Amino acid sequence: MLRVDRICIWVIILGAAVLTLSYQYIKFIDELCVLLLGSVALLDCFVNRQWKKYSFMFLLMGIMTFYALYSGLCLNNNTWRYILMDWVIELKPYVPFAVLLAVAPKLEPADKKILKWISIANATFCCLLFLGGHQLVTKILFHVTYGGCTLFISSLFIIYCSLDDKGQLSRRDLLLSVFFLTYGLACTRSKYYGLYVLCIFFLFYYKPGMFKSVTFKHVLMIAGVFAMVLLVSWDKISYYFLTGAGNKFDPTVAASFARPVLYGTGGLIFIDYFPFGSGLASFASYPSGVGYSNVYYEYGINNVFGLSPQTGFYICDAFYPSLAQFGVFGVMLFIGFWVYAYQLLKKIIRFDPSRFRYPFIIGMLIICFIAIENTGGNTFTQSPGMLSMSLLGTICGMSKLIRRHDSQADSDAEQERSLHSFELKKIN
Repeated sequence: MLRVDRICIWVIILGAAVLTLSYQYIKFIDELCVLLLGSVALLDCFVNRQWKKYSFMFLLMGIMTFYALYSGLCLNNNTWRYILMDWVIELKPYVPFAVLLAVAPKLEPADKKILKWISIANATFCCLLFLGGHQLVTKILFHVTYGGCTLFISSLFIIYCSLDDKGQLSRRDLLLSVFFLTYGLACTRSKYYGLYVLCIFFLFYYKPGMFKSVTFKHVLMIAGVFAMVLLVSWDKISYYFLTGAGNKFDPTVAASFARPVLYGTGGLIFIDYFPFGSGLASFASYPSGVGYSNVYYEYGINNVFGLSPQTGFYICDAFYPSLAQFGVFGVMLFIGFWVYAYQLLKKIIRFDPSRFRYPFIIGMLIICFIAIENTGGNTFTQSPGMLSMSLLGTICGMSKLIRRHDSQADSDAEQERSLHSFELKKIN
């Protein structure tokens, strides 16, 4: 029988092992890992007849295929070559989650040890790069923001791989992870500052069930955390949505800055291309820039610096504007996906708060990480996104333990009822 769980674990280890080199030197590693995971799932379907287990993955592929056909047959914003390229890119983050959710692999102590030391090595390497200065960071990681991403993801893997069978974490491993998270502040990104506040809140203040009954104290706590996130991230929020590179709000300055223009134009696309959007490879995605989509000409933004055919390096600089390709319907599906992931996390924490406290926290921090990163980056469709979604899928897969537990409980109850019925008949 094909051991897909072991293969999936080694794919994750492979992705983690070359994480720091994936930004500049092994850029194809995320595509390779996703291809391996998808191939393993298909092999499991054909060899072990496990088609039903991967129904969620096939649903995601079906939705994306619908959008590809819609883009190519109903619209004329780009060629089939770039539509298919975008089909692959847009599916990339979801396949690892769907496969790991279906397989629900259980890491052996040796697996955890390997992943933990790889993560420590990655985090330490990034710390040394930061000490080496901006030029060294750029040479190895391409951009300083990837240093923060690596330290964040490595810290989560260290926590996950340090948990014992009862879900407990030693103080030493917690402090080691917090040290790397704190060192990540050296990336000087406002996004990371906001994420760091959430990390500290979840790791030191969050207790399972603390928001089951919302009190005034809880409202103040949530408001305080939200205010802190806004405060440390305000420079970036202001830049993206209000001032561009200026010092005050000026509606006329927006046409000169790529990122605000992407968000503004994306809003118009939602209205004009209701409800399915402008289609794959049409807006704010890498293929839409390489194959230069007709949409940029349609909305007159082809002359904006950073969005023009000659200077298109800001075209895929943020993930959220690319949702305009999928329209209102696609946004609803996108939100539905994250609600589904959250429901699985909530299921495991309710089943055993003590055992699943840290897996729940890791899952929530991954969702927060992706939500924040997507405002001004495409990390979601790169190696950090692939590893994050793999870990999230593995954690959400723990819900299968609950399903098996409930099934066993139902089976035991049925046997008890049958035995009781038999005894009554015997007495009669």
